[in-house]
Amino acid sequence: MAIELKEEAFEFKKSRLLDVASELFFRHGFARTTLDDIAAELSVTKPFIYQFVENKADLLSQVCLRTTALAAEHARIALDQDDRPTVRLAHFVRSLVHEIIAGRMYLAVYFREEKHLPEPGRKKLAEDHRHFNHALRSLLDEGKQQGEFVFDDSVVAMQAITGATTWIFNWYRPEERLGADEVARQFEDFVLRAVGARPVD
Repeated sequence: MAIELKEEAFEFKKSRLLDVASELFFRHGFARTTLDDIAAELSVTKPFIYQFVENKADLLSQVCLRTTALAAEHARIALDQDDRPTVRLAHFVRSLVHEIIAGRMYLAVYFREEKHLPEPGRKKLAEDHRHFNHALRSLLDEGKQQGEFVFDDSVVAMQAITGATTWIFNWYRPEERLGADEVARQFEDFVLRAVGARPVD
């Protein structure tokens, strides 16, 4: 029990570090943000930060990898679930949209600051993308083989779904009239229609 609590505390602190780092990278840019700035925002000393990352570039990698790793995991879960492809795709789209909305600042930092990523971070990002694409394409192919989906090419369908959902980070604003649940619902409907699937009851 004590070990579990210690692990939870570690993850909470790390999550807080990534949240603050992403906000400062977003506001000021990676190059103009120092670890001292991040430590000051957290009201801690730099040694606290070094418990979780090796340096500022490693911190950027972890910020950029957070949403891509979770997206790849959602796609893998959708592929492995024991349900028909339409239901799995619907659940996947909803969960992905919620993940992108929650992590939109992380994605904004990723797209702006990718050029500063060290090589290990680039490799891990590429690996996440491969896992995501493989899982989503496999799910689309399975649905087409079972007669639930209708489209010409699974790569085109996969890229269309990925592009449409990913770009939410750039336009979604929580203060506007549509909340995250409604955006996720509409995207689920949009994607299912795009692949020729019937709505999930």
